[in-house]
Amino acid sequence: MNTGGARINASVEEIAARAQALTGIQISDQDAFEPLRILHHSLNEDSDLHPEGAKALESRLVRIMSNRLRMQRDYARHPEIAQQKIVAPIFVCGSGRTGSTQTQKLLAASGDFNWLPYWQVLNPSLFTGLRTESTQPRIDQTEAFARWFDAASPEVKYAHAMETHEPEEDSALLEHSLRSPVWMGWCPLSGYLSWVMTQDMTAQFRYLRDSLKYLQWQGLADPSKRWLLKGPLYMGLEAALLSVFPEASLVVTHRHPAASVPSGIRLVQLFYKPYTHRQIDAEAFTASQVGIMKAHLHNRAAIPASQLIDVGFQELIGDLQAVIEKIYERSGARLTAPSLKRILDWNDQNPPHKKGKHVYRLEDYGLSERRIDSLFGDYIRFLKENF
Repeated sequence: MNTGGARINASVEEIAARAQALTGIQISDQDAFEPLRILHHSLNEDSDLHPEGAKALESRLVRIMSNRLRMQRDYARHPEIAQQKIVAPIFVCGSGRTGSTQTQKLLAASGDFNWLPYWQVLNPSLFTGLRTESTQPRIDQTEAFARWFDAASPEVKYAHAMETHEPEEDSALLEHSLRSPVWMGWCPLSGYLSWVMTQDMTAQFRYLRDSLKYLQWQGLADPSKRWLLKGPLYMGLEAALLSVFPEASLVVTHRHPAASVPSGIRLVQLFYKPYTHRQIDAEAFTASQVGIMKAHLHNRAAIPASQLIDVGFQELIGDLQAVIEKIYERSGARLTAPSLKRILDWNDQNPPHKKGKHVYRLEDYGLSERRIDSLFGDYIRFLKENF
């Protein structure tokens, strides 16, 4: 229930109309209306937005609806987009704060894979529909947003810097499906979450697949290279992900939850700051992580061992070259000496805490190591047996 926070003033119909006016595309995006109505209602009733946050989220919805219209326009004009092949992508999974971002950026530095810079996950669609158009307006819009977010929550960059031209996780692309739990990363959305958890979890992954085909068709990715993708949402949803990307390799990063859970709580609180007055519910976050870990452990039994590549946090910071060699070998990629050098050079140039230290403590969130051990017993046993 709304506790007196600011509201998104534009109605769902007004948001859709603004997207049509902005793009000049008069398609009626019927697939969007049900999830958009539920999301819009939940933002206004569950999120305790502050005025700047309400304004920013309204703009976010208009941007997403605009990108959806543009992609629909281009798929309709160019049905050959659907024939693009997404071959054996590599997904860096792992829950948040387990080394997944570092793993993604290390592998991206190799030059061997397609990867998503921040501007492409925020603005995946051509403005004009012409592949010859300049990408600069999309880049400029992303840069303005990234700098606004930095100003609104300066400490975010200590844990997860969002830079226009650097590799970024897939979450903002999944948002475009309007059917994804990733929306929970910006503010509390209990009503929307209750609805989305009853929906087909593959919808967001189909939208991701279609977006990757679209980006390839635009000439922004090399069809001869495999995609390197990353998102904390994938852990626990492996079956849904593999139903859309059956040839994928899953690089699963692992870290003791006594470190990853408080680090994740702190980061989500920083993600909330530009949008809401609300503090994160640490109990609910912790419970969600317990559920994710249980789902992951259950799902592993049905995933071919050849598609699972486990990486422990201590491995990553201890013997990086061995980790990289394992990922390449297990995923069927070919590691060359120049690629390895680029990876190791990136690692040397980007030491821990380069932008500042992400500070967090269990006790700040009413947690203790004993409680973590109790809640995550099965997963901790898995860690002890495998790392």
